[in-house]
Amino acid sequence: MRNTEHLMKKLSKNRRGSIEGLPLQLMIVIIIATMGTAILIGWMGDIESPKSIGTVDVISGDIVLNGSSTSEGYIEIYVADQSGDPLSGATVVLSGLGVTDKNGRTAYANTDGEGYAVFDGLRINLRGANVGFITVNVSMSEYGENSTARVAVIS
Repeated sequence: MRNTEHLMKKLSKNRRGSIEGLPLQLMIVIIIATMGTAILIGWMGDIESPKSIGTVDVISGDIVLNGSSTSEGYIEIYVADQSGDPLSGATVVLSGLGVTDKNGRTAYANTDGEGYAVFDGLRINLRGANVGFITVNVSMSEYGENSTARVAVIS
């Protein structure tokens, strides 16, 4: 026991010895923090910015039915990603006003390599109204959905 007390007194008088361990501990903490930060930055470097459908433009304009409440129409849609590049392979679905394809089925198409989807021979029914709208719904895996475009139908 006496040896321990003697050693403790000797260490407490040696001011240099009492802080020698601090730089080593500090260096270990700094190394671990640096390595952890490097790992996190490495992981974050692999994260891609999210993709999204940027614009959906109705190229063909409004549809005028010439006084009839039921008629066939033509719609051309252009779809681009958030960078403005044409989006190939996006699914475009039309809804509203009972719009169907020429066979009476849901009107849908996929965009071509230039970002265009064309609908020809659409059946539209205004059901007694003078004006109505067809909603253009676009979706694509990894890009999400966009339903901001509408086509006015006028009788």
